[in-house]
Amino acid sequence: MQLYLTLSPIKLAKRLTMGVAFFTFTSILVQIGRFGFNYRKDWTSMFNLDREMNLPTWFSAFMLAFCAWLLGAIASAKQAELEQQKTLTDADDNSPVKYRYFQQWKWLSIIFWLLAIDEVATIHEILIIPDLAKALNLPPFLRSMWVIPGIILVAIFLRQYWRFWLHLPRKTRYHFILAVSLYIGGALFMEMLGSVVAFYNHQQSLIYSSVAIIEEIMEMLGVIVFMYGLLVYIKEWQQKIDVEIKIIS
Repeated sequence: MQLYLTLSPIKLAKRLTMGVAFFTFTSILVQIGRFGFNYRKDWTSMFNLDREMNLPTWFSAFMLAFCAWLLGAIASAKQAELEQQKTLTDADDNSPVKYRYFQQWKWLSIIFWLLAIDEVATIHEILIIPDLAKALNLPPFLRSMWVIPGIILVAIFLRQYWRFWLHLPRKTRYHFILAVSLYIGGALFMEMLGSVVAFYNHQQSLIYSSVAIIEEIMEMLGVIVFMYGLLVYIKEWQQKIDVEIKIIS
């Protein structure tokens, strides 16, 4: 049995953006209640972008997981194309086989699965060790110490995927670079700005909460742009994805 999944990239992006707008609005209301009226009921944390394990967290994790699934589908299709080309060129040893970068797509899928898991489990926050940061006399923007390995990993990623990015269609390159800029800008640079605010002020402040909200908005918008770019790429490349469902005992 095969399940055919029909998606409109622009409609999906618009609806997800409406979801971001909803969580942004509710989070702003939560902050107004906290700092304007000292309203700090437990239920408000479910809509607070500055908290974990709540509705915005699962919303972001779902989008990351969906991107991971799309990337895995592309990787499988690229590998199938490569294997088909190899079969067709076996009779002619001089015929070059066009490399389809399926390994890069595959690793991108793995990276996004890890990001989805981390979004829920917040594993990266284990590296936030205030006493160690103070002992090392780190500058304020590095007090959230996870940004240090984060910056290194981003640099390695950009170097490894530079050629891969160049081989993509122009429209896809634009979507991907915009998505990366938004996501990294939120995850790393806004995190560093938040560390500066927390250092000179404190985390329980309207300014810090505002920075945290902007950080989460940028991350979610970055994922939406990336998802849109993937769907447009698939549309122009394959027109349709076949999802085969097998039921075993």
